[in-house]
Amino acid sequence: MIPLMLVLGFRTYKRRGFRLWIPLFLVWLLLLPLVLVLLPFAFLGLALMRVNPFRALLTGWQIFTGLKGTHIEVEDGNALVWIRIY
Repeated sequence: MIPLMLVLGFRTYKRRGFRLWIPLFLVWLLLLPLVLVLLPFAFLGLALMRVNPFRALLTGWQIFTGLKGTHIEVEDGNALVWIRIY
């Protein structure tokens, strides 16, 4: 299943942080027309490079759907930034 929600958090050690909830299902709906327009060009480019376009798109889809459950944290001495994909 594709990721439906992204949570972006930021916190400093001296101040209180914030969280930003981004509903990805709305982003996917907005990007769908663009993807449909660019899909024939992707097929053509992959065919010209002698790559099986169906296998390449399937692999990309598997990577995309595998993002669900990803948790990334980046911390330095002063701040913490984290991303969670649900």
